[in-house]
Amino acid sequence: MKFLVTGGAGFIGSNLTKFLCDRGHEVIVVDDLSWGYRRLVDPRAKFIKGQIQDRRLMEKILPKTDVVFHLAALSTINLSLKKPVFYFENNVLNAIQLLEAMRKTGVNRIVYSSTSSVYGEPKRLPIREDDSKEAISPYGGSKFAFENVLSAYYHSFGINSVSLRYFNVYGPNDEQKDNPRAVPTWIKQALTGAPLRVFWRGKQEKDYIFVGDIVRANWLAARHCRGRRYYNVGSGRSVIMNDIIKMLEKIFGKKLPINHAGERAGDAQRVVGDNSKLKKELGWRQ
Repeated sequence: MKFLVTGGAGFIGSNLTKFLCDRGHEVIVVDDLSWGYRRLVDPRAKFIKGQIQDRRLMEKILPKTDVVFHLAALSTINLSLKKPVFYFENNVLNAIQLLEAMRKTGVNRIVYSSTSSVYGEPKRLPIREDDSKEAISPYGGSKFAFENVLSAYYHSFGINSVSLRYFNVYGPNDEQKDNPRAVPTWIKQALTGAPLRVFWRGKQEKDYIFVGDIVRANWLAARHCRGRRYYNVGSGRSVIMNDIIKMLEKIFGKKLPINHAGERAGDAQRVVGDNSKLKKELGWRQ
């Protein structure tokens, strides 16, 4: 099969590309390298430096593509608070250009990397797919906006799509520029002796999921990409951030200095997902 992976030089996209290449598929990666790294792209994939809003480029690449995996999006809450217009332009308007190129070339399946940030601060745990969505950051808002665009393109033009709402992903190749994720940031700080920058006094409740599990969810979604579907992709287990700090202290064999940075805008305090729908409908397992 032939796949297009947008954002394939990033954390999740590079892992997905390797997975597809390992199975002998033809993979084209499109990435402008503004956040990813060329060296992370599997050499068996065809790499094209470009942008998804370049309609001429996308219409040249897309013919005979079986499925598009769309991961080319801005994905940090902090930056979305500083540059909200930039986020909505990139995550919504530019992505619509990708859909238009798909429509023009007759490609009708897309797997979209969404986020648990669409839910905002949940009213109950674990979060289910049909729970209320009230984003508390431009990042979450832009992701949910594009989910609605995908719904419109399915009902209007027959483009099938699956939205995968990732929770907190960890694993190899997590080298995003200006990386805000706690675990890789804390490890680097611990290695250099710098204080760990901790929000909410470490009392946040998160759902951590390994990138390999995310990749398999994408693969299953591509195989079942019919209609319009939404799935949580998380472990379903609660992790308190202070417990991660204790684990790091055990690994490093010392007490780690802490810099309590207060509350962080746009970041929910308790986020744990119900993954039963993904297991039941797609047969996903961790």
